[in-house]
Amino acid sequence: MTLASILLVDSDAELRQRIAQELRELGHDVDELATAGSAIEAVHDTCPDLMVCEFALPDLSGIELLNDVRSSEKLRHLRVLMTSAAPGSGDVVAALESGADDFVAKPVDLQELTARIGACLNRPANNADAGRVNAGGIAIDKIGHRVTVDDTFVTLAPREYRLLLFLMTHQDRVFSRKQLLVYVWDRDVSVGPRTVDVHIRRLRSVLEPFDYAGYLQTVRGAGYRFSLHT
Repeated sequence: MTLASILLVDSDAELRQRIAQELRELGHDVDELATAGSAIEAVHDTCPDLMVCEFALPDLSGIELLNDVRSSEKLRHLRVLMTSAAPGSGDVVAALESGADDFVAKPVDLQELTARIGACLNRPANNADAGRVNAGGIAIDKIGHRVTVDDTFVTLAPREYRLLLFLMTHQDRVFSRKQLLVYVWDRDVSVGPRTVDVHIRRLRSVLEPFDYAGYLQTVRGAGYRFSLHT
């Protein structure tokens, strides 16, 4: 994993210290804070490589902290990983739309978290417009909730939009149907794993006329991924 400066923002002191200790043992330089207000000051002063912040902070929401970061030209390089103790699908979408690079649900599995942090640090810095996600000929305008393929607007249902946004934001990573139900459907008891298959087929049918259906890949026995490497 790339050695980096990391700002850890979480009001749960015990959890924050456990995560910080794990990251320091891996060789990272870690600063700990409990509030968004203190984090805003610190992140502008120190310009860390990565910020790990909780969705629900005691003074401001993690989204407000994220919006402040993404509005600063100086901090456009900053990777942001958000955590949440109650990760509803709306939380995930709000975090991604505001420019988060990844989202991890609590209770935190330290092995998974450090792997996600490593993936964030190994990806190119987010210098693109935080309001857009681009991959190949596909572009998502996260502010206007519009999707274009080769500069042609396409119409997607809300869940299809969320699924495509999530997979494009996490390119080349395989997600199981169960994971996608958590992140996109919020564990909706009225739907089952095959619901994911249906939405993947619908997205492929939209991308097929542009020869991009192959970007939505089935990984046998594991799940799905979005990748430009077909």
